[in-house]
Amino acid sequence: MPRTVPAALVPRAVSVIFSGIAVATIVAVPLGSYLGDLAGWRSTFLAAAGLGVVTLLFQLFTLPRMAPHGTARLGTLWEVLRRPGFGVGIVGMLLVHIGHYALFTYIRPALENVVKVDVDALALLLFVFGVANLVGTLVSGWLLEISLRLTLTLTPALMGVAALGVALLPAGQAGYVFLVVLWGLAFGGVSVAWSNWATRMVPDQAESAGGLVVVGVQSAVAGGAAAGGLIFGIGGVVTVFTVSGVVLLASALLILLRVKAPRRLIRD
Repeated sequence: MPRTVPAALVPRAVSVIFSGIAVATIVAVPLGSYLGDLAGWRSTFLAAAGLGVVTLLFQLFTLPRMAPHGTARLGTLWEVLRRPGFGVGIVGMLLVHIGHYALFTYIRPALENVVKVDVDALALLLFVFGVANLVGTLVSGWLLEISLRLTLTLTPALMGVAALGVALLPAGQAGYVFLVVLWGLAFGGVSVAWSNWATRMVPDQAESAGGLVVVGVQSAVAGGAAAGGLIFGIGGVVTVFTVSGVVLLASALLILLRVKAPRRLIRD
């Protein structure tokens, strides 16, 4: 990303890219369900595969050609992890995503059993969550231009407050809807913020740093869902939201106190 747009515009550029993911998240689930009912799940999978091929061809003909930037080896990943402040940042990022995906895996039982919504209201509320996520993604580009540290810290803090609010407060349906929207808004800025953080921390190995961020996020998806399942089996959905809320607030504190958040790209 720093090689295709001026450094000052990287936050906005990343937020635009991730807004595409947010839009796809809103559209894909109802569209996939509709196609499955209309033509069966095999046809839906074939349509997704065809769309993937079209996307690949589109990128092939539209993305600019760029020469490799430096030399990457398997050992490069370890070298990047050993950069001052990078490993601590990855730990903070892992905690944020583990907390989120432990929550998100059990959002349906939470909305059904805590918020007490019916099936139609559940679908609408999930749609609202997706829209809030899109708005948060777009707003994060502006917020990152003000302060990377503020964005990195504020997003898990708001998510933690929302999770604990759903679990512990007698908020009423309107209050619960507000908390779910707050959660979606906050999470919209998470991926944008951490992608910018990696770029600023290791600009000379941005691809390797970005790869480590992606590996961390995917590991957190599996780890958060597994941890959420264990907690759900022990104490139910309220316990999942309570523990995840505490993890998110702890990650915000770790980021605030220990994670480097450079105002500009760090150059060697």
